[in-house]
Order: sequence, then structure tokens, then C-alpha cells
Amino acid sequence: MTGPDPRHVQRADVLIGDQLAAHLSRVDNTVEFRYTDSYLDAGGESVATTLPLSGQPVITVGGAVPPYFAGLLPEGRRLTALRTAVKTSADDELSLLLAVGADAAGVVSVVPSGMRPAAPEPRITVTDDARLDFSEVLTGAGLPDPVALAGVQDKVSARTIAVPVHTQGAEAILKVSPPEFPALVENELACYRIADANRLNIPYANATRLVDAHGRSGLLVERFDRRGSTRLAMEDAAQLLGVWPSQKYTVSMEEVAEAVARVCVSPVLALRSIAFQLAMAWLTGNGDLHAKNVSVLHDGRGYHPSPVYDIPSTVPYGDPDLALPVGGSRTGLSRRRFLAFTDAVGLPRPAADTVADEALQLTEDAAERIIEATRFDPRRSRDLRRVLASRRRHWH
Repeated sequence: MTGPDPRHVQRADVLIGDQLAAHLSRVDNTVEFRYTDSYLDAGGESVATTLPLSGQPVITVGGAVPPYFAGLLPEGRRLTALRTAVKTSADDELSLLLAVGADAAGVVSVVPSGMRPAAPEPRITVTDDARLDFSEVLTGAGLPDPVALAGVQDKVSARTIAVPVHTQGAEAILKVSPPEFPALVENELACYRIADANRLNIPYANATRLVDAHGRSGLLVERFDRRGSTRLAMEDAAQLLGVWPSQKYTVSMEEVAEAVARVCVSPVLALRSIAFQLAMAWLTGNGDLHAKNVSVLHDGRGYHPSPVYDIPSTVPYGDPDLALPVGGSRTGLSRRRFLAFTDAVGLPRPAADTVADEALQLTEDAAERIIEATRFDPRRSRDLRRVLASRRRHWH
């Protein structure tokens, strides 16, 4: 974090690529988003799907920024570390955004007015060799070593330790297992391997496992919103729905599916992707498929579902229920209820049946593959086998 103190910046520039599109300004006790006249005259792309081109400002109160921008902030432990670094409160979102906005996810940058995004500071470089030490990586990112962290049980995503890194010419996210969720890295990698074998051409994030000099494992997930130096527009379902990150568990799976389908070039393919993610989440025991774990990516021709990400089985950690309700319930997702969901959102029944069959086949030995990869203790292994076997009986 360089440049002026974010807490003292009164106006920020919002850029799409290198083009000035709008401003975020502090006005009394509000934050005002407003497109520039020149950008409106040029008729460019909107900053976000929920911020259409308009001469009218969008005003938020109490230090908040519009939900799209709040969705650019890190979450969990990285957000806590950011607040500490900026020395500000959780509700001073514009200051927090200014601290990270030059290299946020997607194509939009937020910088102090009159400045332009500098080349990103060199990421921590991660190489798979004997010198790799995750403690140094996390410390360099402003996070304490996870071994020193204690915390109450919480959703996996809230406790996950993840930092941006650079590796072999690509930008990536390094995830390390927190102590309260043992073998989370091996768990998620096993789930990637299971799902990535799908025959529906539904892409998953590119993930590999690294081991540091102390024998600790990390999951390296390549960023898909970057193609070399090119930044791709990206929004998650919470941003598409115009809800704040804290509301990512408060929407329904139907709302997520409809929001994604509404902006995608092919609504049917988008719905098929959502249906497949839901089926795989249920049949592998992933209870954290929330609104920020579903995204769309703009490839220059339009929006498409992004590669799938953040998919560990949460059942072994005592979290068996779905993150979002389906048909009003987070439990008991039988095949019949799954097909009622796909009917409700408009996915043709033949496509829905294909998705259900593919997910069922892919997850036939999911419990054993996850257990083999993680070496879970007998209790966690028993719980995973029992829950997944019960779910499969209601999908045949």
C-alpha cells in the first residue's frame, strides 16, 4: 500500500482498464458514486451490472460503498489484516477499498483522484523448492502464521487463510489449511480432481498442491481474471444481485441462478453450470456454495460462468447443510427436489437429468477419495461416508 493515506482521500477515481469512468466521493456522511460526463458521452461499458450508465449519482451512507465495490474487498482474515494495516473501522469501506483497489479482482481499479494504477507491487513469489516457507509467505502478506491463530468454529470460508502470490509467470492465490480445519488443502484438491473430470465442459480453477520446507501443504489456485497482463471483467453473484458481502448467505440458490443467467450470453449454459455446481456441492458435502462462490467472467464477447472455485467438502468439519436454500430448504436435496429447482429456474429437463447423472457418476467414490487424500481421523471419515452415502440413495 503506497501513496496518500486512504483515510484522508476525499475522492477516488474509478477506472475500467486505464480509462477513467467514474468517481467515488465522500460527501458529508455518505459516499457518492457518479459517472464522469465525458465517459457518459463516450458510451462505454458500465462499471458493474448493478451500476448502469446514468447521470444520476448512487449514494450510500455510513461509510459504505455500493455493493459491487464492497465485493472487491478481501474477506475473512485478509480483511481483518487490511483493517489493521489501514487503521480504520469495518464501516470505512472507501478507505479499505483505496488500499487494495489498484489491483482488485476483475477489470475495475479504484485509486486516489488524479492517480493511475501503478504496476502492482511484486507479489510474493512462490516456487516449489526446498526453500519455500509458508510462514514467510503469510507474514509478507500481513497475516500471522496460522499455527499461532486460534478461533471458534465458523464457516470454512471465514477461517480460510489465502493470500495473492506470483508463480511461474502467473498470478495465483495460495491457500493454507487453518488449524481448526485440518487437511483443508488436501480436501479441496481431491474435490477439484473429482469435479474436473466432468464431461460437460464445465471448467474448474487450475489448482496444484505445494509443500513447504516444514512439510506443510498449500493449495495454489491460478487466478482466472487475469490473462497475462490483460484484466477480465468479473462479478460474483452477490455483486450481480446488488447485495453486500455480509449477505452472501441470505439469498436463495434460485436468485443466484437467475442473476447469473440474466447476464450471460447463453442463459441455458449458465443455468447448467449453476445446476452442476449445486449437484456437486451436495454430493461431495460442500456446504459453502454461497453467493460469492459463483461468478461470471467477461471474455470480450460477453459474460460466461467463470471456472468453479472454493469447493472443499465441509461435512468433515461439522457443516453438512447447503449454504443457500433450494426450494426454501438447506437440507434434504433429493434428486426430485433438485429437478424441481432446475425446472423453476428454466433449465430444460433433459439437460438437468444429464447434470444429475454426471454428478452422481463423478461422485461415486468421492468419500473414499477425500478420505484417502486427507487421512481424516475415524470420526470425520465416518461422518463423511455416512452423509454422502445417504445423499446418493436419494439421487438414484
